[in-house]
Amino acid sequence: MPLHLSVEMPASFAAAPRARARPDWGDRYLGLLCFVLAGYAIFGKGFAYVGVPPLFIGEITLVLGVLALMASRSWIAMLMTVPSLALLAFMGWVAVRTVPGIPVHGFDALRDSVIALYGTFAFIIVALLLQKPARLGRLLGTYSRFALLYGLSGAALAYTTSSLSHLLAWPFSGVPVVYVRMGEAAVHLCGATVFVLLGLRRVPWPWLVAVLVGFLMIAISRGAMLAFLLPVLLAAVLGGQVRKLIPIAAGGGAVFAIVLMFGLQVELESGRVIGPTQLINNVESIIGRSEASNLDGTKTWRLRWWQAIQDYTLRGPYFWTGKGFGVNLAEDDGYVVGAEGGGAPVRAPHNVHLGILARAGVPGLGLWIVLLLCWFGMLVRSHLVALRHGDERAAKLFIWIGCYGLSMLINASFDVALEGPMLGIWFWSIIGLGIGSSMLQDFAQRRRPAWPPST
Repeated sequence: MPLHLSVEMPASFAAAPRARARPDWGDRYLGLLCFVLAGYAIFGKGFAYVGVPPLFIGEITLVLGVLALMASRSWIAMLMTVPSLALLAFMGWVAVRTVPGIPVHGFDALRDSVIALYGTFAFIIVALLLQKPARLGRLLGTYSRFALLYGLSGAALAYTTSSLSHLLAWPFSGVPVVYVRMGEAAVHLCGATVFVLLGLRRVPWPWLVAVLVGFLMIAISRGAMLAFLLPVLLAAVLGGQVRKLIPIAAGGGAVFAIVLMFGLQVELESGRVIGPTQLINNVESIIGRSEASNLDGTKTWRLRWWQAIQDYTLRGPYFWTGKGFGVNLAEDDGYVVGAEGGGAPVRAPHNVHLGILARAGVPGLGLWIVLLLCWFGMLVRSHLVALRHGDERAAKLFIWIGCYGLSMLINASFDVALEGPMLGIWFWSIIGLGIGSSMLQDFAQRRRPAWPPST
């Protein structure tokens, strides 16, 4: 039977009987946020256009979240960690660099700044968890059901929608109603796989088969392939689950060899294929050169643009300020692509770290790196504390959160990911979940109950 996680409020936090309380505004908002996150994961870019332009579902959820944060009365407590302060500093610097661009670039400046300003979702999650720790169990239980669903269908949905996206589009924007990119599918497939691998949920064997097939589908993208593989392998090592991977890897390797032997594959219009040949080409492209010209072509274009950004920031006139938010970096840097087929041109350099460097300068990149180091450091510390106190479930929880965030960062290092709501809101929600869970663990360990408690 599947294991559905449910973390109740620890006894040391309880100030009232354990009778189920009537849902308040914060509980209802968390339900809305979970619905929105699921919508982004399942429907992708199309879901981001739900709403009335220019007020879409992401902005509506953000405004309602700020109201929930203020109602929680935890706006001071949520800042009592180093990662929280680092996030506040990063958001502040981005805001400073955004304001000058608003009179010149208008809405584009605000749109580009969401790479940091969506960090508000992290504070919302932290505040709501501190207000009512039992909400952590609700979030994990909801994700447990999402992991089952996405493992079975996520990658197939991404492939199907990318192939059939032209059939149905929003009339006011032309954006497909359903469009999930391979990188986004890889991140959520990774999160679901790590969740199951660590024993946080049990699944039937067809789920494992679906994940293997899904991996083959999303592996047409180098970034998606790495965003799935690296965190899963890390979770297996840190969680002591390497033995679980051996039979799965052996079975997958056997299927891989058979398919490669018979040359079975599905050719796509882009020139890439779904099959073992694409995996081999991706690996060759990452470590050197590939015979697939489309892979080496995109790799060369990105490397040249990334080098140009380093030249005018690290060694140029934009060291302290960057070019700001609102300017189209592709046009300004001379690397316009994506408009050949009549679509919107690429605005960002397909690397979140270099995008921040280009727009916010070295100070912005420095604050971003400090934030990530502090956040991962907090998770490592919380993981070790949990192990020291014998709280195996808590230790696994922190591995899962860290690997989920790592998967998003890997994908964002090869694609425009965190700059949009589809993965940006997910990323900052995971950041907030990590901070909030660590704070709850600190509170619980001072009173020494098992945390999170068993169901």
